[in-house]
Amino acid sequence: MRPQIAFRNFSGFSQGDGTLIQREIYDFGPYSLDSTQMLLRRAGKVVQLQPRALETLLVLVRRRGEVVSKQELMDSVWPDSFVEEGNLTQNIFLLRRELGKTPEGEEYIQTLPKRGYRMNMPVSHSKYSAGEQGNADSGSEIAAIDPSPASAVNAKAVLAMHSARWHGRQSWLVAAWPLLAILAVFAFGIAAIVFWRIASAQPKVSGYVRITHDGAMKRGNADHVGGPDAALFADDSRVYFMEGSSDAPWIAEVSASGGETGRVATPFSLPELMDFSPVRSELLVGRTVDEAGPLQLWAVPVPAGSARRLEDISAWDASWSPDGREIVYARGRELYRARSDGSESKLLSKLPGLGWQPRWSPDGKRLRLTVHDVLTSTTSIWEVSREGAGLHPLLPGWAAGYRPSAGPADGPISLCCGSWTPDGKYFVFQSTHGGRAEIWSIPGKPGLLGRLFPSVMDPVQITNGQLSSLAPVFSSDGRRLFVIGQQLRGELQRFDARTGQFVPYVGGVSASFVDFSRDGQWVAYVAYPEGTLWRSRLDGRERLQLTFAPMEAMVPKWSPDGSRILFYGIGTGTGQRAYVISVNGGEAKPASAGSGGEMNTCWSPDGDSVMYSDFPFFSKEPGRAAVHLLNLKTQRVETLPGSEGFFSPSWSPDGRYVGAMASDGQRIMLFDFKSRAWAELVKGSGLMKWSRDGQYLYYLRYGPESAVMRIRISARQVEEVASLKGIRQAGRLAGLEFGMTPDGAPMVLKDVGTQEIYSLDWHEP
Repeated sequence: MRPQIAFRNFSGFSQGDGTLIQREIYDFGPYSLDSTQMLLRRAGKVVQLQPRALETLLVLVRRRGEVVSKQELMDSVWPDSFVEEGNLTQNIFLLRRELGKTPEGEEYIQTLPKRGYRMNMPVSHSKYSAGEQGNADSGSEIAAIDPSPASAVNAKAVLAMHSARWHGRQSWLVAAWPLLAILAVFAFGIAAIVFWRIASAQPKVSGYVRITHDGAMKRGNADHVGGPDAALFADDSRVYFMEGSSDAPWIAEVSASGGETGRVATPFSLPELMDFSPVRSELLVGRTVDEAGPLQLWAVPVPAGSARRLEDISAWDASWSPDGREIVYARGRELYRARSDGSESKLLSKLPGLGWQPRWSPDGKRLRLTVHDVLTSTTSIWEVSREGAGLHPLLPGWAAGYRPSAGPADGPISLCCGSWTPDGKYFVFQSTHGGRAEIWSIPGKPGLLGRLFPSVMDPVQITNGQLSSLAPVFSSDGRRLFVIGQQLRGELQRFDARTGQFVPYVGGVSASFVDFSRDGQWVAYVAYPEGTLWRSRLDGRERLQLTFAPMEAMVPKWSPDGSRILFYGIGTGTGQRAYVISVNGGEAKPASAGSGGEMNTCWSPDGDSVMYSDFPFFSKEPGRAAVHLLNLKTQRVETLPGSEGFFSPSWSPDGRYVGAMASDGQRIMLFDFKSRAWAELVKGSGLMKWSRDGQYLYYLRYGPESAVMRIRISARQVEEVASLKGIRQAGRLAGLEFGMTPDGAPMVLKDVGTQEIYSLDWHEP
C-alpha cells in the first residue's frame, strides 16, 4: 500500500488519490541532504561540496548505517567510468572535512577495514511534495507516516480541520480582495518604475574591437611580488602597456584604433609602467635596481625626449595627481604623497597590506588603491582622502574576500586595478574569482538616486565574454574603455639537445611546477591556470587530483621515499603556507605549526626535515630574510648560520650544499655544510634546480639572451644549457620557474594562450 501524506497549512487544493511528485530528505545530526536538488544544508545554510562527494554521501545515507563496499560506492558514483580507489578516498576525505565530528567526537562516516564505509549517525527519511516549502510559517510542512488504517484516519482528520480553517478565512478574503488588488497594482507600478530607473542608470559597453595582434603577453613584473598582473594607460590616440617576458620586459604602445605595436625607449632595462601624466607628455616608470626592493621613479617623455629621475624616491607603484603637481606612491604597507619632482615627501597612511596602483579621483580629493593581503593572497580596493584621512575598504561586503552573492567553492574574490571615468561619474575595477576576471562598475559618488535607493550603488558587471578582462582604463574623452582580453593556456615542453629546440613533453599538458619522484616513475604538477595539484605516472596513468579549489598549489616536491608531496598553498582565505600531502590523497596538513609563509620549501635527503626561507618581497626589511630548517617531527626550527639576506633555498640531493638567492635577486650563494660557510657562486636568478647526482646547479640567466644555465660545483664551470630567447613562458611564476626531466633536460611551460588589448564603446545613462 502506498504511504499516506499528511499536510499542515493545506492551501485548499484537492489532494485526491493521484500520485504526488515527491523529493526525499535525509536528516542526520545537524545536516539535511535533499536528494532532488542535491543540496546539503547545515542549520539551513548550504554546505559547498563537489557533486561526486554529494553523490557518495547520498549512497551512504540511503543505506542508513549499512556497510557499503568500496566497489559498490565507485559503481554508484562513477557508473560509466573506470576510476581508482584513490578518487573515492578523496571524496570521503572531503566529506569528513566538511562534516566535522559527531557530538561524541567520532567521524560521521565510519571506515570498516576491508569491508567499506557506513554512516555512523542515525538517518531519518522524509518525503516532500515537489511544490512545498519546508518552513511551517511560509509554506507546507510534510511528514511521512505509516500506511496503517489508524494513520489514514489521522490524515483525514487533519485534512478536515485545515479545510474548515481555510473556508473561514475565505469569506474575509472575498470581501477584501478588491482593495488588496488595487494596493498590489500600485505597489507593482512603483516597483517597476524604481527597477526601470535603476536599470537605466547602469552603464554598458558595446563594440569590442581588438587593437593589438602581436600575441605577446601584456604584463609587468609586479605580480611576482604581490602586485596586479598588468596596467594600461591611454589618451585619445595611444595606449601604453607592458610587454615581453618577465626577464626582458619593455614598454609598448599601440594606436587607440589598432595597428602595429611599437616600443617606448627607456635608458635602462627592466622598466615597470606606472602612470601617464595628466598632460599626456610623460610616462611614470619604475626602474628595477634590486629585485627584492622597490623601484626608482623616472619620468620618460613620449614620443621622445630625455628621461629624468625623480628625487631620491623609491616605490612599488605611483601616480601623478590630476593637476600634475603632486605624486602619490606606495612602498610596502605605506602610502606617501610628494611634489611631482619627488621633493617634500610625507607619509599619508599606513595600509592593511601591500599597496599598488594608487588612483586619484578626477577632482583630486580622494585616492583609491589596490591592497594585497599577504596572508590570504587576495587583493581589495581601499579609499582614503588626499590628506590621508578616512582609510576604508571601498566595498566592505567584498573586502573579506567573498562577494556577498558568491560562495567560497571557487575561492576568494580579488578586486584590483581601479580606474575613474574622466568626469568622475563612474569607477571601474577588475574582479577575479575562480580563475576568471571581469570588469565591474560603481558610481563615483552616490547622488540623489543613490541616497534614496542604496542599491543604485551596488557594483554592476560590465564585461562577460569568453575571455577574461583585465586592467580597465578610459580614453581621455571617456568614450572608450580599454581592457586586456585574456585566455590562459600553456604547453609543457622539454629541451631537445639534438635539435636545440623545445618540444612538447608529456602530451603537451598545460602544467607548471613539474617535479618527479626519485625513481623517475611518477610526476607531480600544478594544472594551469586552475592551480590544482595532480600526480600520475609518466604516461598519464593512475592520475589523481590531490588539491581542490579554493586552494592554489605551487612548487610541489616529492619526498625522498616517494610517499608524500610538499607544496606551497595559497588562496584559501586563511593564509598561505607549506603543506604536506600523501601521494594517495587525503588531507593536506600544514608542514609547520607556525604562522606559515615558508618560501620555496625543499626536503632534506632523509625526508625528516624541510628547508625554506622568509619572503623578502613582503618584508619591511628584505635584508632580514633568512634560510631556516624545520624538523617535521619535533617542529624545531633552526636558522642556517650567516643566511640573513638570502632566500629561496635549494638543497642538494646528497645534503652537502644549499643554493640560495641573495636579496638583490641577482647573485646565487652556496652554503657548504662541511665548512658551515657561504660563498658567492655565480650571477643568476630563478628557482634553482639540482641535477640528480648533485654535481650541477641549474639556474636562469636574465636579459635579452635569457637561458637555462648550469654550474659544475666542483670546478665552478659555467655553461649554457638551453636558450630561452624568444620563448614566451606561462605560469604563475613565468620567467622565474623552470623544471628538469629525469634525464636532465630543461622544461618550461610555453605560453599558447591569448592576451590582447580590446577597445570597448562606453555608454553612460
